[in-house]
Amino acid sequence: MTQAKLEGLLKIDNENYNFLRVLTLFMKLDNTQEVPLQAIAVFWYVATYQKCSKKDIEEYFEMSKASASRMTDYISRYHRLGKPGLALITKEQDPKDKRRTLLKLTRKGKDLIEKSFNTLYEDMKSYEDEFEE
Repeated sequence: MTQAKLEGLLKIDNENYNFLRVLTLFMKLDNTQEVPLQAIAVFWYVATYQKCSKKDIEEYFEMSKASASRMTDYISRYHRLGKPGLALITKEQDPKDKRRTLLKLTRKGKDLIEKSFNTLYEDMKSYEDEFEE
C-alpha cells in the first residue's frame, strides 16, 4: 500500500473530527477517562426522550435491568460503590407509578448537550455566518 493511499484511508473529515471531539468531552467528565460507550448512548437517549423510564432504556438497548441500572447510576449523581456519578441525569420516582423511575437531564446534562451540538455543528455555523454576510 502506498503512503498516499494510507493517508487517504486515515483522512478524517470535519464531521468525524467533530464527533471525536464530542466523545472527548464525555471522556473528560470522568478522571479515569473510562466512560463506557453504553453510558454515552444512554445519556443521549435520555436527552432525546426526556422523562423516559429505566424500563424504556432496557427495552431500547436490549440490556438487562442490572446493566441499565449500572449505566443510569454512572451518569446520575451516585455511581456504584458510593463513588460520585457524572451528575448528567436525575432519577425520580414516577408519581403515577411508584415502581417506575423517570430519567431526565440535569443542568449539567443540558449544558453538555448544548456543548456537544455546538461542537458537532460549528463548521456549519461558520459556513452560515459567511453566507449571511
